[in-house]
Amino acid sequence: MPVVALALAPAAVAQPVGEQCPPRDGYSIVITAGNIDCVTAASYAVQYHPQGEKYQVIPPFTCYSGDAATAPLLFQCVASTEDHSQFAVYPATP
Repeated sequence: MPVVALALAPAAVAQPVGEQCPPRDGYSIVITAGNIDCVTAASYAVQYHPQGEKYQVIPPFTCYSGDAATAPLLFQCVASTEDHSQFAVYPATP
């Protein structure tokens, strides 16, 4: 009876794409689109309530939480402005 060996490649964790902001308040923000800077994105991010509704409007942004399929993403925000600025929020890594 032949023996078959299976080799498994290590699973890769999806890396955020965009401008990586310095960690702040336990979060890591990645600017993914538009004309927004890290300080401004952080000022909107702190207004999101992780235990609140899935979709939260923080003008001009609509922010929504991730799920198991998008982990480690905590939430992302998309602006209703002409440039459709976007940023994603992840847990800060030590």
